[in-house]
Amino acid sequence: MYAMMPYRSHRLPQQRPRSLFDDQFFRPFFEMNDWMGSRMGFRVDIHDEDSHYMLEAELPGVSKDQINLSVENDTLTISADMRSEHKDEKTCYSERRMGHVSRSFSLEGIDQDHITADYKNGILYVTMPKSQPEEAPGARRIAITGGDGEEEKKA
Repeated sequence: MYAMMPYRSHRLPQQRPRSLFDDQFFRPFFEMNDWMGSRMGFRVDIHDEDSHYMLEAELPGVSKDQINLSVENDTLTISADMRSEHKDEKTCYSERRMGHVSRSFSLEGIDQDHITADYKNGILYVTMPKSQPEEAPGARRIAITGGDGEEEKKA
């Protein structure tokens, strides 16, 4: 399940930003770190539960109908379209947030037909049963045909 480990790139502090928007000052305005808690979009924990893996994806403030969970080409993809709006009429304050986040995971060794999901209190729980390993064929005897003395009679 190494494919389920996230990849994180790290930039050395002495490197110069490539553009204005890559600068440390501007980056928080364009990322969703404060809303979803990660540059990758949302945090995920994966637990090995002997017979299955339990994936827990933190999606606070996202309703169930905004989440898409799909399997294609041996890859599980969790994506969400987030829309929220906060208005305070008394102080004339308004704030809107919109975004799309997505994470994908390899399903190697997973029984894809029996994956289930549940969403409670802002956390998506995805149960991924491990596929049963194919049994290696045991030793068996192979019958030998012919040679019932026919060749001895010809000689």
